Amino acid sequence: MIDADSKNAGNRSRDRNDFDSDNVSLSTEELVRELQVYTDLYEFSPVGLFTLDAAGNIRSVNNTGAGLLGKPRPELVGVPFEQAVAEPSKGDFSVLLNDARTSQSKSACELTLVSASSRQLPVRIDALCCKEGTEYRLSVLDITKRKQSELALQRSEARYRRLFETAKDGIMIVEADSGAIAEVNPFLVDMLGCRRDELLGKTVWELHFFAHVVPGAADFKAMQQKEFFHGDDLQLATVRGRDIPVEVVSNCYQSEQSSVVQFNIRDISIRKNAEQALLSSEEQCRTIVSNINEYVYSVRFEEGDITSVYHSPKCFDITGYTPEEYYRDPLLWFTMIHEEDRNLVVEFLNGIFAGLDHEPIRHRIIHKDGSVRWIVNNCAVQRQRRGDRLSITRLDGFILDVTDIKRAEENIFFLAHHDPLTKLPNRSTLYERMEQVICAAQKSSRNVALLFLDIDGFKQINDSMGHDVGDRLLQSVAKRLSDCTRSCDVVSRLGGDEFVVMLWDCGEAETTVVAEKVINAGFPVLGSNVTVTPSIGISIFPDDGRDYLTLLKHADIAMYHAKKSGGNNFQFFTHKLNEIAHERFMLEAELRRALDREEFVLYYQPKVDLSTGKFSGMEALIRWQHPAHGLMLPESFIGIAEESGLLTQISKWIIPTVCRQIQQWQQQGINSVSAAVNLSASFFQHPDFEETIEESLLQTGIAPECLELELTEATIMSDPQRVLGSMAAMKALGLQLSIDDFGTGYSSLSYLKKLPVDKLKIDQSFIHNIARDADNAAVVRAVISIGRSMQLRVIAEGVENASQLAWLQAEGSEEAQGYYFSRPLPVAKMTSLLKQGANFLHNPRGKTQAKTL
Repeated sequence: MIDADSKNAGNRSRDRNDFDSDNVSLSTEELVRELQVYTDLYEFSPVGLFTLDAAGNIRSVNNTGAGLLGKPRPELVGVPFEQAVAEPSKGDFSVLLNDARTSQSKSACELTLVSASSRQLPVRIDALCCKEGTEYRLSVLDITKRKQSELALQRSEARYRRLFETAKDGIMIVEADSGAIAEVNPFLVDMLGCRRDELLGKTVWELHFFAHVVPGAADFKAMQQKEFFHGDDLQLATVRGRDIPVEVVSNCYQSEQSSVVQFNIRDISIRKNAEQALLSSEEQCRTIVSNINEYVYSVRFEEGDITSVYHSPKCFDITGYTPEEYYRDPLLWFTMIHEEDRNLVVEFLNGIFAGLDHEPIRHRIIHKDGSVRWIVNNCAVQRQRRGDRLSITRLDGFILDVTDIKRAEENIFFLAHHDPLTKLPNRSTLYERMEQVICAAQKSSRNVALLFLDIDGFKQINDSMGHDVGDRLLQSVAKRLSDCTRSCDVVSRLGGDEFVVMLWDCGEAETTVVAEKVINAGFPVLGSNVTVTPSIGISIFPDDGRDYLTLLKHADIAMYHAKKSGGNNFQFFTHKLNEIAHERFMLEAELRRALDREEFVLYYQPKVDLSTGKFSGMEALIRWQHPAHGLMLPESFIGIAEESGLLTQISKWIIPTVCRQIQQWQQQGINSVSAAVNLSASFFQHPDFEETIEESLLQTGIAPECLELELTEATIMSDPQRVLGSMAAMKALGLQLSIDDFGTGYSSLSYLKKLPVDKLKIDQSFIHNIARDADNAAVVRAVISIGRSMQLRVIAEGVENASQLAWLQAEGSEEAQGYYFSRPLPVAKMTSLLKQGANFLHNPRGKTQAKTL
């Protein structure tokens, strides 16, 4: 584009120079070429070029300028340039033109244009006022990229500043040349405990804080050559005097103007504490692992190889091998597994490797010394993903030696199925074996015999000779029974002195042979000349029962019959015995209810003073007023009561009942009444015995001498020391004591002297034929003589006729009782007799009958 000024310039040039026509022609051509050059520069300039009139309207614009405003050039001519200026920049544009007009020099500013497409365009405008203020020439440069770079730089600086200010590491900028501190962040200030201004401008060597963090001046220069420095486990001093363990990383940044070194200082106190805690924990774990009973191990798997990682010292105690031996041979452990348990262990490990849930495994190993040990082995695996699969990398576990526990379990199992004293199968094991044998016998139509054995007189042996002797006797019986049987038979101890022998495939004849063999074997009591005998009851499958419990019950019934038959014999079960046992069972059940129903009553039989014929006392005798059978004498139920344990309860009823009756007689004016009570051995040895006596006397208020206690020789000798103590206690209370059935036992005269008794009572068996039986007469004379020499009153019981009475009077017996004088009387008749005060010698009230207690 050529404007009017260009043409005028050419005319003025010709006025000043006088060229010939050839020269003028050449100059014009050159001028055209130069003009084309300037036109090209104008059109293709990267800067938008505008010419404005005095009013600011666009007079001309190049292609770049039109491109900036987004419109064709013809559409821009005549348009105010200010329309393309963004509203916030219009004031700046007016100032720009005004400055250019007034200064007559170039003015510049940065503002924002708005293109035809409404795009915001940051630009730099240089303005020049020409032609005496009538024209403006503008160059417009697009500064979008520069603005973007400046914005990015600002954001980067802001981001860095934010990171610098908020970093959780201490950051310090140091001038590389001088070592002066140019900047520190707040975190470092807090770490040091000082103010920021106390650090800035000072060299790092002036401040003691960095003595162990920043190298000396020489090393500081050398460090800069590496551009990177890392220091671990350094100490940063603080104002508080506490050094902080730190990790330091430094970087050197260089520019044309200066170089700086940035130090990043990280507080590693927490890490150090954690490391120390970890070390302490590891040491503690090592100590614990070294002292626990478990053998802890760890094995690593890598590319098919097995490596021992750890074996605790306990491995030597459990396996006999040292940790070093395991480290040398990781497969050593597998060779120790007991041959019979290897498949079990392999299955266990396969389950673990497959990721299955598992419980600890118990198996055997062979100790280095060759012994077999039981262990509990439990382990877990660690896995690591390798490609598309998880691979097992480690096996960690522990082993506990449970050999002693296993032996204890085996012992417990044995004790659960065997008698601990005799080592014979116990009741539960016998039951299991019998069930199996009976099942086999049913299938093969064979007999099974069951022998129920009880030792005769075992209680007396146990009580008189001690439990140690009794235990050895039971062990001897167990051995004898085992010797008398076959391996297919079973010998069992049920408890106490009761044994059961099961004979396989034995009928009555074969069983008789075995029973006779047992009877003839005898059971000697160790350390004495005494030999005990057995009572044996026998039942046979299937005739006497088709199950174990029935066979056992029937054998027990037969054994009871053998015992009642005098012992030392065997009896086969019969249905008659079963009926007797059933009657006995029913009677026992009714006997238990009799106490609650108050069916027991007391009868009283007088005792007579043979010198005066008058009443000297009485004996209380129990009767059972049975609702169906009527009045039952003690001989029909006392034995059952004693065997079933009811006799103690009955005795605890008799004592207070007798005391209350004596109290009632005294309240009726019948004084000087005493009553004797025969005590069983079980009650005399019962813990409540003395308390029962004392409470009965206390509650009734009767004098102690009104109550007389009778004990048999057998009761006294059952537990001499204990009985002697109880007798002394009763004597201290003031009670009368007598020995009942004297002469039938085996107490010695020397022992008799120790007993605090008042009377001896001659058993009626010696009185029955006293006039015709010289032996009985001799025994009675001896008892009377003993009583006289020991100043004990002698009472004869069972006097049934006058001749017996006369004999006793002649021999000097002080007292007597029996049917000749009176039968046992109920309370009402006894009360009437006491009130009469009769003389029994002149007027006997009894009849000659066998005595019934």
